[in-house]
Amino acid sequence: MIPSSLRWTLLFTVLIVPRVLWGGASASATPQPAPQTWFATVGAQSGDMGRQALAFLPNEIWIHTGDSITWRWDANDVHTVTFLPATLPRPDFITGPFSPSPATFDGSKEVTTPPLVKPATYTVTFPSAGNFMLVCLVHERMTGAVHVLDLSQPLPHDQDFYDRQAADQRRDLLSDRDGHLEEACRDHGDQGEHHHSIDAHLVTVGVGEISATAGGSQTLSVVRFIDDKITIHAGQTVEWNNHDPVTPHTVTFGTEPSDILGPPVGNITTDPDGALHGTISSNADSVHSGLIVAPPQARLGVPALPPDPPLGITRFRVTFTNPGTFPYICALHDNLGMKGTVIVLP
Repeated sequence: MIPSSLRWTLLFTVLIVPRVLWGGASASATPQPAPQTWFATVGAQSGDMGRQALAFLPNEIWIHTGDSITWRWDANDVHTVTFLPATLPRPDFITGPFSPSPATFDGSKEVTTPPLVKPATYTVTFPSAGNFMLVCLVHERMTGAVHVLDLSQPLPHDQDFYDRQAADQRRDLLSDRDGHLEEACRDHGDQGEHHHSIDAHLVTVGVGEISATAGGSQTLSVVRFIDDKITIHAGQTVEWNNHDPVTPHTVTFGTEPSDILGPPVGNITTDPDGALHGTISSNADSVHSGLIVAPPQARLGVPALPPDPPLGITRFRVTFTNPGTFPYICALHDNLGMKGTVIVLP
């Protein structure tokens, strides 16, 4: 005889175990896909480093919750990979705090790298669904988007698609296929022979062009002094104009200041039209323009800012009182080859 308690136990096992083994409620859960790592690129440059693509390539990616993205730097110009909570004001790129790799971003706390150059890499994991903006803290018009979808949602593209898209965007930016930058360089390349209304010889300090996708904005910057060797006579003035809509530059003679992002250094005054004006008598003089950069973009409902330092000065002038050869650099981009020379004849 089988005790009644044991008979109930055996009956319960007969009824429950088949459901577990043959597709019952306990076996019906769909296996979760393993987290995937995606890959993208930060920046791009021409062979001589004179053309810099300030862009995330591609600048829009769809992934699943739990996935991660690894960004690889491909330029000698500095960039950050930064994700900010919606309520956090944009910080500077110098003070930090910086996030070690791999990092995790769920929209609640800032994640950012320090300014990095090639061949750095950085990985971010995204545990929560949402749409997150990607920015570079060094370049304000360098943005992108990461769309993190629930595991139940299909992804629109695979890694091969993003690789092809990144290559296409890189080519289009660096080649400037519409030709606007090539035309700008030709138009300003001979301006050392021409004069401004105040009798200043002109040098263009870089040119640039902004483009965009639905995911964010990208910029091509030519980090060169157009007409980088100019000849004048003692007592004459050279004026440097920044024609780049985004990228700041400096005009720096002599000793580079410790704070290249700080105010102008040297014997500098302000002309009536707002341009800064320095004077150089010998190679012992150090003159630093500070940032020469386009003013912030005017927006509806936001007060317009005057063209005052440290942002909004697009012209810098130097009068050379004595003959000599005076080399100068952009203190931000001299590592990329942005250098020039003023030859002053008697």
